[in-house]
Amino acid sequence: MVIGFFLFMATRKEVSISPLSFLVLAMVALGLGFFYRLPNLEWRPLHTDEAILGVKLADYWQSGHFDYDPKDYHGPGLHQTSMLWGKLTGWGEPSTWSESHLRGVAVLCGIGVMLSGFLFADALGRHGVALALLMTAVSPMMVYYSRYFIMEMLLTLLVAVALGSFWRFSQGGTRLWLVGGGAALGFAHATKETFILNVAAAWVGWAVVWLFLGGFEPQKTRSLSLGSGGKKRVIRAPWAWVLVPALVVSVASYSNGFQDWKAVQDSLWTYASYLQRSEGSGHEKPWFYYLQLLVWRKDGLVWSEAMLVFLGALGMIHALVGQHRNSAHQALLVFLSIYTLALLAIYSVISYKTPWCILSAQHALTLLAGTGAAWLWTMMRGGVAGWVYKLLLGVGIYFLCSQSKFATHEYRADQRNPYAYSHTTTDLLRLVAEVRRLAAERGEAFQAQVINRDSGWPLPWYWRAIPHIGYQTEVPAAVEAPVLIVDVDQLPVLKTVLGSAAVDYVESGPYGLRPDLYLTLLVRKEQAAVQPRASIPLSAEAGALSPATGTLTDPPKLTPNVPVLPALPGSASPGGAALPESR
Repeated sequence: MVIGFFLFMATRKEVSISPLSFLVLAMVALGLGFFYRLPNLEWRPLHTDEAILGVKLADYWQSGHFDYDPKDYHGPGLHQTSMLWGKLTGWGEPSTWSESHLRGVAVLCGIGVMLSGFLFADALGRHGVALALLMTAVSPMMVYYSRYFIMEMLLTLLVAVALGSFWRFSQGGTRLWLVGGGAALGFAHATKETFILNVAAAWVGWAVVWLFLGGFEPQKTRSLSLGSGGKKRVIRAPWAWVLVPALVVSVASYSNGFQDWKAVQDSLWTYASYLQRSEGSGHEKPWFYYLQLLVWRKDGLVWSEAMLVFLGALGMIHALVGQHRNSAHQALLVFLSIYTLALLAIYSVISYKTPWCILSAQHALTLLAGTGAAWLWTMMRGGVAGWVYKLLLGVGIYFLCSQSKFATHEYRADQRNPYAYSHTTTDLLRLVAEVRRLAAERGEAFQAQVINRDSGWPLPWYWRAIPHIGYQTEVPAAVEAPVLIVDVDQLPVLKTVLGSAAVDYVESGPYGLRPDLYLTLLVRKEQAAVQPRASIPLSAEAGALSPATGTLTDPPKLTPNVPVLPALPGSASPGGAALPESR
């Protein structure tokens, strides 16, 4: 019965929508994309990764040189993009930056990912690309990480542009499309080294298409078969037009404009570290983690993008048995299907898993979901079935919208949100505000000491304009600072080190840093009275996120053993901890 249903669907000619309907849907999608991505970027406290990248960007901004660390961090792509955008829009000194500045870059990349669907419009169809735009606009995963200052959304954009450029060339475009696609690939390498997994999945898709469909140029055949058939264009050395700009862009990016050749070498040696970290490095998950993330997860709320998975699967079936205007369009849909499945399989096999890793696969799946939705629309057009389908599709879009709202507002930093992975709690903002108050009251006499196994991240970002704050991962042999911030589980050791002086401190807290990780604030009595604990309304919480203004004195450097607070034994600059998502 199922086979008969799909065979019947295959005989139905696809019905497109009018240009006006397409324009309306595209504008609605773009409006929703901005609506869910742009407002209130400062509401969510910075994740540790965002804070470290923000401080690295500030260092790059001031020094003009990006220090590439092949062991714990990624390439300069995101920082160079942010630098360009920041210069164009007048960000000013790093001490004046807010979370909105950093995350605005991710918003632009997220909107770019949406618009990249137009590169595939001829194969997806007018109806398919409009629905794909709409679903990308409201996908909670896409929305959440379009408001997240990490590399993944830029990587997703660059991979989509590269694939779209190669597709446009295959459909009669000039060699400039190859050059643009190669440049995008080179910058993808400079953004995050894991782009090589996208390349591997794309190679698998390309091989299947060439084996069974003969390539991407339009042919007479409309079904899968061995052999190519038909006459093809002869392009001399097409891969040279891709590899040369890819190499130039990647080398120029890593070498800081052909000046630092060691970084170029390190960008290759880093893959040895990747092989080790792929075993988990504390982020081990079962093979079905990503499927569960996409299909169903219940923790307080039901989190699911099952509609996209279902429609994406329909898009894959449509690629095999549906009617297509020409074989090239079928070839692209088959490629996207194999690419999506291969990329998901690769990431599922790797033990190391974080939710943002599969954004590229999720985007390709959403493109297929657009074609699947359009195909089902064709099947269900007219009568009661048509209205039922439109109603169900509308309900599904509304459900995605509601999840995007919950993910970015009520559950923006809640551990029950599957996209808020090991995230900073909003409770930490009380501690941020309290220490800023103490620093403002004491002026140059202010000194503080943070004792946390992860160097207090993201606190170094929030307090980057406050001088004389030291960071230790363990309780040092001597403690003299009048303001102390310490892990709750290290508090007994700290009190032992303080000895009789412990009674001179007023203790408050605990303050949540991340799930199940709490800090305690101790202030020497003569310094300032600690404000009583009270919940902060959303408006005040958002205001607490704005960094202090003024000259950035002794900015934290992401290198170990550089004291910020003088004469404190064991003091180290923030950055002793590796970037948790770095591999």
